[in-house]
Amino acid sequence: MLRSPQTLLRYGQTAALTQLQQLRFLNVHEYQGAELMSKFGINVPPGKPAFSLDDVKKAAEAMKDENNQVVLKSQIYAGGRGLGKFTNGLQGGVHICTVDRALDLAKQMLGQTLVTKQTGPAGKPVNTLYIAKKMKLKREMYFAILLDRKTAGPVMIGCSEGGTSIEDLAEKFPEKIIKIPVDIRTGITDEQAMQMAKGLAVTGDVNAAAQQIKNLYKLFASCDCTMVEVNPLAEDAAGNLIAADAKLGFDDNAAYRQKEIFALKDESQIDPREVAASKYDLNYIGLDGNIGCMVNGAGLAMATMDIIKLHGGSPANFLDVGGNASEQQVTLSQLHGMQDAHHACLHAACDVSCCPRCSWGQACHLAHQWACFVHFGPSTMPSIHAVCIRHKQRNAFVVSGLTSC
Repeated sequence: MLRSPQTLLRYGQTAALTQLQQLRFLNVHEYQGAELMSKFGINVPPGKPAFSLDDVKKAAEAMKDENNQVVLKSQIYAGGRGLGKFTNGLQGGVHICTVDRALDLAKQMLGQTLVTKQTGPAGKPVNTLYIAKKMKLKREMYFAILLDRKTAGPVMIGCSEGGTSIEDLAEKFPEKIIKIPVDIRTGITDEQAMQMAKGLAVTGDVNAAAQQIKNLYKLFASCDCTMVEVNPLAEDAAGNLIAADAKLGFDDNAAYRQKEIFALKDESQIDPREVAASKYDLNYIGLDGNIGCMVNGAGLAMATMDIIKLHGGSPANFLDVGGNASEQQVTLSQLHGMQDAHHACLHAACDVSCCPRCSWGQACHLAHQWACFVHFGPSTMPSIHAVCIRHKQRNAFVVSGLTSC
């Protein structure tokens, strides 16, 4: 399943290059997305979540087809499950099997770690299985609704061919990709829904297909989605459209009005550092570098990261404590930064007067313990250069501010 639909925008030449920025979107598991889609009248395959082996046994009996087969799907916040591999050696995070075989497979899947192309080498824990009915699908298509920078609104993307090869198809045959911008103020029109249905070359009732497209857009708009991706969007033997597999993303800024959806968040699938930071309203994203950053202000955070890269270093995180940070937030930020710093930790503040003096003193104390303290004055870049060069082979905690402090 395609998990980076922005690829289609790139190959379709409809979006400009995007810059690195902090984007924190809520994801939900497949089974949760299916339950939500069904509430909006979207056709989804029958299925049941299983959290234990007893659940697997009951769900498999309920979902088996005439050949006594079911589909077992690992539930993780990442794509590429079918081609993934468990750390215990089991190949594949999605299996079609008999009811008798389902329990044996579940024993090797539940509670184990699945590694895919999108999880990184650490993988993701599989705490839930989705036991779905095996569907007889006649053909597969692709459909998604994304937010497009160029049109400053939603854009529907479709392709009459779908499945796991959609990325390759988008790269080799961009003309097969259908893109229909939607005015966020008026929403999807009957004409646009019909245009997409015909572009998907549906073989069944085209009006019913158009209604499914409208239902998907209603889900996107009503639930403050950042993405609704259905791959495959399939046809059954009767020509009915079915959202066979889907990924939904939601805007974190809408958490206050989408409380039921945000209550579905599975924290076991998220970097524990990000989970801890979010509980204290810290803007944190873990990266792969070796210099931890604790910064007061998102703009200065980006500038600090750029300067680190300019001088040969690599940031280990994005951490913006905000302008009204409390003593507790600053202290926790220091701990986060030190945990991230494999070799050095860099702390930059646009104006430390907004931080409690006691926290600033604590930072200096930590800096002394970590053998390095740099107070940035007007000439910041040489100081960062010194951090990147001199402390590549040792632990150091560097605190920086402006001369106004």
